[in-house]
Amino acid sequence: MKEQKNWTEIITPERKFFSLKLNEVLDYWDLILLFVRRDFVSFYKQTILGPAWYVLQPLIQTCIYALMFGSAFKIAKETSVPSFLFYLSGTVSWWYFAQSVTKTSNTFTANAHIFGKVYFPRLTVPFSILISNLIGFSIQFFLFICIYTGYIFFGGFESQIGLNEILWIPVLIINMAMLGLGIGLIISSLTTKYKDFQQFIGFGVQLLMFASPVILPISIAEKMSNENPEGWGGLLKTVLEYNPMSPIIEGFRSVFFTDYQFDINRIGYSLSIGFILFIFGALLFRKTEQNFMDTV
Repeated sequence: MKEQKNWTEIITPERKFFSLKLNEVLDYWDLILLFVRRDFVSFYKQTILGPAWYVLQPLIQTCIYALMFGSAFKIAKETSVPSFLFYLSGTVSWWYFAQSVTKTSNTFTANAHIFGKVYFPRLTVPFSILISNLIGFSIQFFLFICIYTGYIFFGGFESQIGLNEILWIPVLIINMAMLGLGIGLIISSLTTKYKDFQQFIGFGVQLLMFASPVILPISIAEKMSNENPEGWGGLLKTVLEYNPMSPIIEGFRSVFFTDYQFDINRIGYSLSIGFILFIFGALLFRKTEQNFMDTV
């Protein structure tokens, strides 16, 4: 007689706070890929232009920033970098972080209908968001390379690519991922009880962008601080220096522009903040997932 296998599995909540079970997430790699496809398709579903928005969005934002702030801060005069390239590099590098924070922060509320029906590691959803956003970032980064090359051949701009700095690009991307994922997981966990965070997240990300070198380079902030150390120039310089996204954006620019120096110490500071936020956010997320259905 054939022996019947018992497929019953009892799932109990994890009581240990310091338990991430990342190996369990990797076991569901096929599910992560399904979520990646879902997120990528839903981005342009029922739109006329479709995936072209990955290209149009940074171009439109860059044009607005160049027109509004390029002449005001005299980017072209202060540095040897054309205003359009300056703002495009900042917009592209900021996009991945901002999208990771915004989409990850809605993990529980946007997927409650799935979480309530079937069990799988909930962290698979945030990780799938990181990967789907990485696809969009790759498209925009390729766009930046094309425009950068166009400035070299047709705009009289001399190539300033640093061969040593370019090796740090994967580290910068991982750093952005940890920061975006960590902040997003924390907000997602808090949102299950405090719905106000859903209203705050969009405004908060925009506010944080203005506190980063996307709009204003740190060199100009330092100049403003020297002219008025006790005024808002000094405050702006301090905010830009302590913002963990600042070393990442300046690091990306240092790869392509010699006016920006790659500071390994500041990158280390940003990596430390990103790692701490990721660990704390993941632990809080694991704790929240045990009973979030009672509050969502």
